[in-house]
Formats: sequence, structure tokens, C-alpha cells
Amino acid sequence: MNSDPSPGRSLFRGLTRKCPNCGEGKLFASYLKPRESCAHCRESFAGLDADDGPAWLTVGAVTITVVPLLFILESSGHYSYAVEMLIVVPLTIALVLLLLPLTKGFFISALWLLSRKPNS
Repeated sequence: MNSDPSPGRSLFRGLTRKCPNCGEGKLFASYLKPRESCAHCRESFAGLDADDGPAWLTVGAVTITVVPLLFILESSGHYSYAVEMLIVVPLTIALVLLLLPLTKGFFISALWLLSRKPNS
């Protein structure tokens, strides 16, 4: 495999929770816990802490999805508040749980790209 992947390819690999370097190894040991290094190419992920960035991105993406849906449900007048909440709350939780690992992988890949030393 190419030892110098393109930035776009590395970010996509992170989004799919794969090693940004080789695309073969897993980026996470569990749901949100990053591995210390890639099991396939041995690339180190030490010091690549995404902190709150993935949470902010996830909240933003979920908000721009759920709030319009809530407005549509509310303006239709067909549903009670209880039914609207039975639709919106589980959807919100599901979207957050789905998107958070993807955004964290994306952020770790971006940090990995920024931490690489340029080739001389």
C-alpha cells in the first residue's frame, strides 16, 4: 500500500473508523476508545486526543436534522406532544450514538494528518 495516503483518503478512512495510514487496521479498541497503534501497520495514535470536537460536530449535525423534523411535526397539527417526543427523542439518541464514533474517527485522522512530519 502507498506509504503516503492523500489527506482526503486518510480522512475518509478515519470516518470509517479505520487506520488513517493503511486503511486496514481498526482505529478503535471499543465504541469510542482509540487504539494506541494500528495492529496492521503499527502506526502510532498516541497523543491524538480529539477532545470535544467530535461531540460538537455530532451535536451540530443532529440538531440540523432533528429540529426541522420537530418543526414539521409541530406545524402539521396531527400529533400530540407525547407522540412528537416519542419520535424525536429516540431519533436524537440513535443519531448521536451512530455519528459520534464516525466524527471521532474523522477528528483523530485530521489530527494524525496534522501531526505528520513532511517528507524532505
